[in-house]
Amino acid sequence: MQLFSFDYANRVFSVDATPASGEEQVAVDTVVVSQKRNFGITSEHSFVLDDLGEVKLIYVLNMRAADVNYELWVNGERVIEAAARVSVAQQESFSEAQVQSEQLAMPMNKPTKPNSWLSIGLVAFKLLKAVQVVKVALLAASVAVYSVMFTLEFAFALIAVLVFHEYGHLRAMKKFGLPTKGMYLIPFVGGIAVGDMPKTRWQDVYISMMGPVYGLIMTVAFYIVYLVTDSHFAGLVASTSALLNLFNLIPVYPLDGGRVVKSLVFSGRNYLALVALLAISAACFVLAWKLGFYFITFFIVLGVIDIVAGWRVGLAEDITPLKTYGIWFSVLWYLVVVAMFLGMIMLIAQDGLPGSEIALKVLAS
Repeated sequence: MQLFSFDYANRVFSVDATPASGEEQVAVDTVVVSQKRNFGITSEHSFVLDDLGEVKLIYVLNMRAADVNYELWVNGERVIEAAARVSVAQQESFSEAQVQSEQLAMPMNKPTKPNSWLSIGLVAFKLLKAVQVVKVALLAASVAVYSVMFTLEFAFALIAVLVFHEYGHLRAMKKFGLPTKGMYLIPFVGGIAVGDMPKTRWQDVYISMMGPVYGLIMTVAFYIVYLVTDSHFAGLVASTSALLNLFNLIPVYPLDGGRVVKSLVFSGRNYLALVALLAISAACFVLAWKLGFYFITFFIVLGVIDIVAGWRVGLAEDITPLKTYGIWFSVLWYLVVVAMFLGMIMLIAQDGLPGSEIALKVLAS
């Protein structure tokens, strides 16, 4: 949804924002040149244009006045300082918390009053409490939904699997020094770890893969408990955990697998990388079909369509690509983790554990 737009040097600059997901995109003549996730009222995008050089766009939302103040810098020099109206649809989509935060934001280039920091601190504290309430409410809703679908015991185990998976993402973000805003559990969807967008393709791959890696640790732990105690419950949790994490590795954006595959392909920055993706996807399609995993073949096709459709946008992103050895390491890492989850599902199902065949039926659907 477009937030605002303006013209400079015979080119059209436009900013799109989706407050619900925090996604922001800056496009020049409809070509996306920068994107990131941001939940604040202030944003900054830096990118390079062939005819202009280094460009920086800074803007501050003023939702009460229904406008946005923005600055455009080119090669270190401010060339535009102006304001634009915010669309009615965007006004309605921003949360009340953002409006309250904006009231305390000072216009650019104006001094901040000494006592304003106390007010900002108080509002920030209230917003923090509100965020915690939302997290607890979503957690309670997830427990209620899954306990109705299954049992209370299984609901808690399922939530533990989801939390451990998202914790892996958060740990990876913190490893790279990226600010995080915690995790949210969403009934029927799973969970989401919220933080700043990665600055390099390797960071994106690592952060995306660490969720399934932590999920693999949880899966193996429950499987070991199943082997030691012969617990029907532990075996089913292990099988379900493997299926959920495997689903996250499907090569469709914004799932973890989709982020990994996009980082791999766009790191190549040429059509050879796209051809390699098509070849690997074809091989995986044939293998999944022969194993009877028709569910996976369907999403392999969707993943290829997703990559091809976003090919030009991915090449335009100003993100440090993976080096050649990084690409091959990431490909191997991705395929090994996928194979381990498939192996766990098949291994548990072959034991004849009642209920474990559900995972195989889903993959064969």
